[in-house]
Amino acid sequence: MTQKVYVFGLGPGGIEQMTQRAKAALESCDVIAGYHVYIDLIKNDFTGKEFLTTGMRKEVDRCKLAIEEALKGKTVAMISSGDAGDYVSSSNRTSRIGN
Repeated sequence: MTQKVYVFGLGPGGIEQMTQRAKAALESCDVIAGYHVYIDLIKNDFTGKEFLTTGMRKEVDRCKLAIEEALKGKTVAMISSGDAGDYVSSSNRTSRIGN
């Protein structure tokens, strides 16, 4: 069972502007979770993936969804715009899940 969650930013937006490492993670994962606007930027580039989306200001809900999928043995990518650490640090995201 994999139980892996990647957390990273897309860069300025779209597949042509993300790092190769981010692209590779998205290609290797089963599930991509994120704010629906960011998912819309990349959804057509990663067909065959399961997408989990929530609205604005629902970061904790997105984290819970991602962790639930990882606990099922799936590899999950949580995406944000720009740098994943800019708005909410990844450690804050995951530590709040446990409470």
